[in-house]
Amino acid sequence: MSDLLHKKLGKLGAEVVSKEDERKLLALFHDGELEYGLKKELYSLLEKMDDAAMDQEESRARFERLWKKVQQSEDKKEVRKLPRMHWYVAAAMLLLGLLIGNLIQLKAPEIKSETTYYTAIAPKGSISQSVLPDGTIIFLNSGSELKYATDMSQTKREVYLNGEAWFDVQHSEEIPFLVHTDQYDVKVMGTEFNVKAYPEDQEVVTTLEEGSIQVMSTSKLKLEHNIELVPGEQLVYHKSKKTVQVKDVKSQLFSSWKDNKLIFINMSLGELITLLERKYGVDITIQDQQLLKHHYDGTIRNETIIEVLDILQKTLPINYVINDQKVIITKK
Repeated sequence: MSDLLHKKLGKLGAEVVSKEDERKLLALFHDGELEYGLKKELYSLLEKMDDAAMDQEESRARFERLWKKVQQSEDKKEVRKLPRMHWYVAAAMLLLGLLIGNLIQLKAPEIKSETTYYTAIAPKGSISQSVLPDGTIIFLNSGSELKYATDMSQTKREVYLNGEAWFDVQHSEEIPFLVHTDQYDVKVMGTEFNVKAYPEDQEVVTTLEEGSIQVMSTSKLKLEHNIELVPGEQLVYHKSKKTVQVKDVKSQLFSSWKDNKLIFINMSLGELITLLERKYGVDITIQDQQLLKHHYDGTIRNETIIEVLDILQKTLPINYVINDQKVIITKK
């Protein structure tokens, strides 16, 4: 998405809506008969926006016209209407969650069944936000995918994660929420937690912020019993060593990425390089493998990749060059 479109989204998202209203609005994108028309209209509105900031009345008028189209579609289907509110603001917030960085894409079903599956995607260099049909809020980190059934709120609630995601799960005693990773499953009733399960990483990490979760066995990982975590605990499974460790952590440090902030403590340069590749969507090569032994503490907020590399160059014995959009790190 272009920088201009980002700026336009920023103008529209200056105000906020409640979490409950946001859940209801985003649920419209799981309605097969509304989804494509709604997205098309929203994109069209953004493209027509002038570079100059729109005033509130003009914004209101445009989004009121959009919302009338949505209501007309709902009337034909005889479905419930959402309560009235400042729709131009709500639609702007919805856009910020769904459009930045090509956040959500519909893929062809990968499982041979009558169930329809969606795949939410966060391409490298971007972070996406989704709201599932049951109201669960999910942030996907760069280079991650999440697959789920469109009827999950009516039957069972389960998702398939490839990469990293932060979850704010809607509570339900009757229908637990399941997160399937390549190594183990996470069972949830309703809570906030982070799961990091990139297939190329050596560790699968689950960190609990609020509520309680259970880590469960799969065909690849046989546990003696389900492992229940309490807030502030983290479970780490090491793939090659086949070991499971539960430890106390500052859980917010492991989900700061969803707020476009990365905090790392005593991180090896090798791990940091992987993190930077995902965050900025770049390829980084280290010519001297001995450099990977260096460790680093720091915080990345709004810095560009060049600014981050300059800081590393000043604090570690390294140099870097950029060649054909690839970063090459050498020993100083």
